Amino acid sequence: MKRVFQHPPEPLHGKHYWRGLGELNDTPEFRQWLEREFPPGAAELNGDEWSRRDFLKLMGASMALAGVGLTSCRRPELHLVPFTKNVEWTIPGKFLYYATAMPRRTGAIPLIATTVDGRPIKLEGNPLHPASGGATDTFVQASILDLYDPSRSQRFVHKGKTSNRADFDAYVGTLRNALTSQRGDGLAFLVGETNSPTRERLCNELEKMFPSMRWCVYEPLLSHEQATAAQSAFGAGARLVPKLDRADVIFALDSDFLDCGHGDLESVHAFTSRRRVKSAADSMNRLYVVENRFTLTGAMADHRLRCPASQIAAFAHALAKKILAGTNDAGLGGLVNNLQTPAGGATFNEQWLGEAANDLLTKPGASLVLTGPNQPSPVQLLVYAINAALKNIGQTLTVRQLPHNARTIGISQLASDVKDGRIKQLFIFGGDPVYNAQRGLVSDPQTKLPLDWAELQKKVPEIVRLGYHEDATSALSHWQIPLAHYLESWGDALTSGGDYLSIQPMILPLFGGLSEIELLNALLGGPKTEGPELVQESFRATNPLGDFQTAWSRFLHDGFASHVQPRDQTASFNANAIRPQFQSSWTLPPAPTPDSPEIVLTGSYSMDDGRYANNGWLQELPDPITKLTWDNAALMSPGFAKRLGVATGDLVQITITAKSAALEPIKRELVIAALVSPGHADNSITIPLGYARKMPQFYELPYAGGALKQRPGIAEQSGFNGYFLRTVANPYFAVAGAPGIESVRVTKVGRTYPFSITQEHFSIEGRGLVREATLEGYRANNEFAKKIPGEEELPHPPPSIYTHPPLDAPQQWGMSIDLNVCTGCQACVIACQAENNVPVVGKLQVSHGRIMHWLRIDRYYASRKPFNQDRGEWPDDPEIVHQPMPCQHCENAPCETVCPVNATLHSEDGLNVMAYNRCVGTRFCSNNCPYKVRRFNYFDYNQRPVGKRKVVGAFNIYEEYFAPLTTKGAPDTIKMQKNPNVTVRMRGVMEKCTFCVQRIEEAKIAAIARAGASPDKRIPRDSFTTACAQACPTGAIVFGDIKDRESAVSKVKQQDRNYRILDYLNVVPRVSYLARIRNPNPKMPDAENIGVASLVEKLPE
Repeated sequence: MKRVFQHPPEPLHGKHYWRGLGELNDTPEFRQWLEREFPPGAAELNGDEWSRRDFLKLMGASMALAGVGLTSCRRPELHLVPFTKNVEWTIPGKFLYYATAMPRRTGAIPLIATTVDGRPIKLEGNPLHPASGGATDTFVQASILDLYDPSRSQRFVHKGKTSNRADFDAYVGTLRNALTSQRGDGLAFLVGETNSPTRERLCNELEKMFPSMRWCVYEPLLSHEQATAAQSAFGAGARLVPKLDRADVIFALDSDFLDCGHGDLESVHAFTSRRRVKSAADSMNRLYVVENRFTLTGAMADHRLRCPASQIAAFAHALAKKILAGTNDAGLGGLVNNLQTPAGGATFNEQWLGEAANDLLTKPGASLVLTGPNQPSPVQLLVYAINAALKNIGQTLTVRQLPHNARTIGISQLASDVKDGRIKQLFIFGGDPVYNAQRGLVSDPQTKLPLDWAELQKKVPEIVRLGYHEDATSALSHWQIPLAHYLESWGDALTSGGDYLSIQPMILPLFGGLSEIELLNALLGGPKTEGPELVQESFRATNPLGDFQTAWSRFLHDGFASHVQPRDQTASFNANAIRPQFQSSWTLPPAPTPDSPEIVLTGSYSMDDGRYANNGWLQELPDPITKLTWDNAALMSPGFAKRLGVATGDLVQITITAKSAALEPIKRELVIAALVSPGHADNSITIPLGYARKMPQFYELPYAGGALKQRPGIAEQSGFNGYFLRTVANPYFAVAGAPGIESVRVTKVGRTYPFSITQEHFSIEGRGLVREATLEGYRANNEFAKKIPGEEELPHPPPSIYTHPPLDAPQQWGMSIDLNVCTGCQACVIACQAENNVPVVGKLQVSHGRIMHWLRIDRYYASRKPFNQDRGEWPDDPEIVHQPMPCQHCENAPCETVCPVNATLHSEDGLNVMAYNRCVGTRFCSNNCPYKVRRFNYFDYNQRPVGKRKVVGAFNIYEEYFAPLTTKGAPDTIKMQKNPNVTVRMRGVMEKCTFCVQRIEEAKIAAIARAGASPDKRIPRDSFTTACAQACPTGAIVFGDIKDRESAVSKVKQQDRNYRILDYLNVVPRVSYLARIRNPNPKMPDAENIGVASLVEKLPE
């Protein structure tokens, strides 16, 4: 019953777009995925074997039995209970909006929280503040799920037994009295970075009360090297703020500045503002990227060079010499003239390096060189010197002085104090140092062997842990106190640029937790408070204008203090001042080899540093590059994988050998599954951190230096713990020859590991899905996106034999997506999931192609063809294009004509909508959708356990496969997160993107109420948008009324880059795209292969 569409033939030469190596090589496995709408095991009909009569007989029987076999599709009968006492300002079912902020290690994000009936259900960016501009990222959107996590810490625990708040308050009072007499000797705090002025103020007051206390800030992914370099060059508290909107040429050295989790939303927006091209006359910035693995920033690059992370220092040195030759800058010359490149170092393409350097030199004061936080301090200093030579300091790279506690110590110093027995009472706020602390913090004085944090924590007599979960750190603590979520507590925070934000609670703590400032206040002996008085005291110190109460109310209403305006400092870079530090610490390790590769440890796009390990939305979010879900992997290039003899899913053992202070070899081993990643540097392996964290429902992973054991199941653990390989001396990458490292070995284990990778699921047949050109090519032919070769050979689409109701509503809805500014960050995917109650299905169902995301981001590699994997040919340097794919809301929708019960139909304002109560689950609509955007509920994901096993006799089976025998019902806290305006779907029902029809209807109701007796009941222009468009940090998605020629979406659709995919099928989609434009340097050696559109240009043979 699947419709076969006619597509134009694919040209034999030119650019080829592919989503995975299976599609590139057109393997039989990929053809099976492509030709089958549903995975093996799903019921299907073969059109060649079924006659029309057989089909009609089957349908008649199906409809007759619908009441018996599909009763699960009916919604249960529920009795509504009205409010007997209304809460002030609350109308049941009506949304209320409050300004707040999410604290982050690099700077807080200003937010607007949507609440209904006293519970927050959705987060959006604060449009009043430029730090978000109304946008968010994946971590912000998913943090609402963390609030309602049923496995959060829910009790006060003392020595393994349940206690209560009163007992803990009594303990704090006794401890305070004892510490006062000792002046705080033996007291220490281990905290994360929250950028909170109130917490900093309370810390200063504690230091006055307890002068001998120690305050340690530790963030696994917050670079100590970067902070040290900035303070050495520009003074204490210095923070560098790149002005990406001012830069014409940007050079990123191992810097993924487009990753919102490591950068900031304001920088992402600033960069993409220079990528918007409204006409052929517009200009663009140019981006060079040098990195070892594909990142979001690398995917946006105009020129990209693969380079091992350990050799970025050598590349920066070579670039500095080129810049020195062009500027003759004395400060830069003083740093690099006496540096020597060691034997065995990496070599680079001289033409690539030279032309890139020349491009920087042509833009003094309008260029920018960035390096990532993973690079050591000398590389950071060298990059500052390069920017100074290019006159960028104060122009595209500014400096701000932020509050800084000079007495803060690092975790290595705290570990030394613990080892020496100087710490008697330790408070741990958030974090999970047993899991993520660097290994080998100190050496045991007797054995001379390194000690890890888990061993050190056992040496402290009293430990109080304030945390979200009862995890590995809690197990070694004497007190476990539930930590309040930021949506449950009062607080404040600074943005990455130093703006002052308010944090206010949306709901009382669900489990009676405490915030950090509440606990600090209790230690100070302050009056018991939930926090607003503490924040008011900090706000008062900012000297607000006028009446204090009015200013305080405005602070809470707006979410930020408008009178606190951080300014860029007048900064100068003195190369002579930092020269001794630079030259004494500068090292260049030898280049990695096939027999001794480098191991690179980096943050995860989904798990960050592991703090989101219990967040199902993020676990199931495909990695934007690899499309891997629920796991991490050892990423490696195709060529290096072939040399090792491994393929994706093969287990490998990584062994790093070092020497201890006792001169004994120390081996750190990790067994991890490999994943072949095109575009990765050779002789380099990247491991995303943040996985395999032991949570309440997880088992301890067995992959740390021991024999390989069977995994008990999906729900018990997820991924591999890269922290086992992370040491103090080498926190970000390990390569033989680096400090303390003798060798790095990678060997094949001989077993495989099941991955759930979505990159070839929902693959679309057809041509011209992604369209791109160079800026010069666009100027030469600004209509390049309108046609694709071969389209004229197709027969003209015949008129539809089906009659559709007239689309006569005064407003018609549509969407446009700009591929030139979409970074693939996937904030839109999580925003859609939060808004529309999209369920989590678990790793097993994802591997079966049953992921439920209404919006997916298709990642296409682009490379010259042909390649043949069997002949050892690999696309080593592909490009990447991201393409968001929601339902296209076709006006001639193929899905509507095949539904036997009219469950999918058209609304008068142009939406392709679903009537869930009619759907009987035939899945014909999904089979007939050329865009593969429909999702089917194979199980009752919202009511039954997902990913859990049940032992039945000799069988260990996933519970969803015999749902009637399992416990029904979702945790109460999870129910609280659901959007009440969106139906929660059940088993046997098809679903898809609705253009957030609930928002459209809400806007219609408001417009009708506002109009009163007036006949004009139109929704005001651009007064609302969809969840995906609202979350997008780059503004790539635009939604609105396409019938209004002055609406934002209509203006975008009028651009000459606008096109509709598979338009030749005559389905008339309401979603259109703006073609990708790249801006390569024509003098670069790879310029002829960059962004060459297969639509209008032919690559050289």
